Amino acid sequence: MKRMFLAAILSGLAFSACGARHRSSSPLDTRPLEESKSFKIIEEALEERGYAANKDVQVELSNKVRFVADYRVKGEQIAIEYLSERDRLTTGEIPAAGPGSRLHVLAGRTVTPAPGEAGEPVYVFFIDDRNFVYQYNPTSDRRANVTLLEVDSRLRRDLADFLSWYENTIKQR
Repeated sequence: MKRMFLAAILSGLAFSACGARHRSSSPLDTRPLEESKSFKIIEEALEERGYAANKDVQVELSNKVRFVADYRVKGEQIAIEYLSERDRLTTGEIPAAGPGSRLHVLAGRTVTPAPGEAGEPVYVFFIDDRNFVYQYNPTSDRRANVTLLEVDSRLRRDLADFLSWYENTIKQR
């Protein structure tokens, strides 16, 4: 009887230990970088390079898709769009980035208010929120594989790479 009691206690402890491991290995919730946070990062990256930007400028791509880009840099051929789920529903089909390209940049034109006038050329840098997903609820038991800090750093690096590409390729022409 004592052995059965001891066996029951030990199996209960083993079962509860398995349950604790199961809880800690459950997946963490994920979410894309919030649009407001991305805007702050974009504005800081532009300011660090000495650029000023206008918000919400209408742009047309070569496939005739029109949308409102989040930023247009004053005096430069730069537009930046942070694509959220809402944007993907309203914008329409945006051509994919080139094969092997880490940065999604497409040529377009600003849309001017006067009909028949040609807009100014712009290079639109698309930042897809699905590429900036992080685990937002880590605990001491459950560590995040992708943190907000990592996603923040990656966006800053991508913006710096895009701006360097623009300055060394397009602006030098």
